[in-house]
Amino acid sequence: MREATKRGMSIAVSGTEFTDADGVDGLIEMARSAQCDAVEFWYPKNGRRDGVDAALHKLDRAGLSIACVSTPSHLYGAGGADGVALLHEAITLAARTGASRVNTYFGHAPVVDDERAIAAYADALAPVLDHAAAQKVVVVLENEFDAFGWDPLGSDITRRPTALAALFTRVGSPWFGLNFDAANFLCADVSPGRDALPLLLPWVRYAHVKDVRRASLETPREGWVRYTDHGRAYDTTSLGTGELDWPTMITGLAAVGYDGYLTLEPHCRPSGLLVETAHAADHLRDLMKAHAPSRR
Repeated sequence: MREATKRGMSIAVSGTEFTDADGVDGLIEMARSAQCDAVEFWYPKNGRRDGVDAALHKLDRAGLSIACVSTPSHLYGAGGADGVALLHEAITLAARTGASRVNTYFGHAPVVDDERAIAAYADALAPVLDHAAAQKVVVVLENEFDAFGWDPLGSDITRRPTALAALFTRVGSPWFGLNFDAANFLCADVSPGRDALPLLLPWVRYAHVKDVRRASLETPREGWVRYTDHGRAYDTTSLGTGELDWPTMITGLAAVGYDGYLTLEPHCRPSGLLVETAHAADHLRDLMKAHAPSRR
C-alpha cells in the first residue's frame, strides 16, 4: 500500500458514504470526482464485501493512499471493551498501510458527568495509546452530536469544547488529537468558528468537511439528509451554501500550520454523491487558495 505523504493541507474523501455491500469501487470514483489521491478507509465497513486486503489492493492500484482508518468505535459506556479491541486492529492496519491516523468516537452513558467521563475515557485510552505510539499512529477523536438518538442526555463530552480541551489536557499525549468536525459542532448547538476551533486548535490533527444549515422546511431538500439533535433539526447541503464559516476556519487552521487532511463527507443521497463531491472539492480548493495560499 502506498504511503500518505505529508504535503501540507490536502483534500481526501471519506468511505463513510458507503454501505458494507459497496466495497471500495464507489470510494475510488468519489476520489476521482474530487481529483484527490487519498481516502478515509472505514474499517471494517469498506472491506466487508471484498475483504480488507483486496479492498486495499484496489485502492493502491487506483493510486490512492490512506489518509485515515476510521472506526465505529467508542471507549466510554457500554461496548467500550469492544472499542479498545477494534482500535487495536485499526492501528495495526493503519501502520501497515502507511496511514498516520485512526479515527474513533467518545461514547455515551445514562448520566451527565464530564469529570467522571473524562477520567474513565482516559483510563480506557491508555493501552490504546501505548499501541499507537509503538506503531507511530495518532488516534483522533471526532466530536459528535446526538445524530442517532443514542445520547438524549448529552453525556458525550465531545459536544462541549471546554470538556474536550480538558480531556486532551489530561491525556497529554502526542499520539492523541482531535478530528475537528465543524458541522457536528454546529449540530450540537456550538459555534465551531467562535467557540470550538480557537480553543481546540492545539489538538487538531485531522478534519472533516461538510456543510449544514438549520432546517427551515418540513422535509430536507431533495438529495440531502436531515439530522436531529435534542429537538433541533439540521439539513446537510452543498459546501458553501450552509451556515459554516469555512473561510474563517481555513484561515485559523493555516495560521497554526495545520498540515493534515481536509476530508470531504457530503452526507448527501448516493445519486448525487459524485457531483456534490466534485463541487465540494472545487469550492474547498478555492477557499484554500484564498485563505491558506501557501497550502494546496
